[in-house]
Amino acid sequence: MAFTPAKAYWNQRLVLARSRDRILALSGAVNRPSDLPAYQFAQLFASATEFAPDLIVELGRGLGNSTCSFTEAANQLSVSSSPCRVLSLCNSSAWEEETVPRLRPVVPTGWFAPLDALRCDILQFDFAKALAGARRVLLFWDAHGFEIAECVLGAILPAIASREHVVIMHDMSDIRYGARELTDYSGRGLWKGVSAGDARLRLGIVDSAVAQAISIQDFTSRNRITLDSADHSIDLEIVQVPERLDEMRRMLGEELFSQQGHWFWFTLNEHPGPYTFPQFKLGDNSSKSG
Repeated sequence: MAFTPAKAYWNQRLVLARSRDRILALSGAVNRPSDLPAYQFAQLFASATEFAPDLIVELGRGLGNSTCSFTEAANQLSVSSSPCRVLSLCNSSAWEEETVPRLRPVVPTGWFAPLDALRCDILQFDFAKALAGARRVLLFWDAHGFEIAECVLGAILPAIASREHVVIMHDMSDIRYGARELTDYSGRGLWKGVSAGDARLRLGIVDSAVAQAISIQDFTSRNRITLDSADHSIDLEIVQVPERLDEMRRMLGEELFSQQGHWFWFTLNEHPGPYTFPQFKLGDNSSKSG
């Protein structure tokens, strides 16, 4: 059965309810809900658990909200005989210096075992080697910049196109489900290419402040691939089914359930191709994004 964000959210509701304390403890240890609120933490956890990849690749870690979500999912998948590794790439030292010490009182010693958290330049990384042997890949794309986008679309996607995969993109909102006042410029100027700054741009159904919002629409339109939001999936498959909406609210509460997602997703598994990819040469650039 094909993956959708809402299907994952719904199917994993019991797991989410049982994991409530751990999810909130992990989120509290990271202590950056402005980067990833608890409901997004839960949505990513549910998506990883439902899709059951053998490899999760995280591009951009920062303090590690999503790192924790995916590592918790990997631990639970391994218990259910679906071994999963998490490869997290970032040029920031915040994870090891700030977050890991706060996590140690929260998690058992072996909790970090599925995780390989590397501090590196994403644009210099050998993805062909890292992806070797992986059959089912979840790619979380949270590092910003056109150079990173070219790496993802020109190096990583060609390597996973023939495998089962899902790509999740953070920092992108669906204008169909955003507050009406967010359509206003509110005194801000035009978006001029500064990722994660104050100004935002709107392109199609996407509202964002990151460069990949442009690159991914170019790529998916060239390849006739659907780019859609978690918000739309949740609306169609949960919100518009009253009994499901009631149950999600009852089981997960406001902390772990939200009708919002603020992330997009796609997969080349939608059709067999052929696909077209931009050129990317390893080592051409160095990354300034984490």
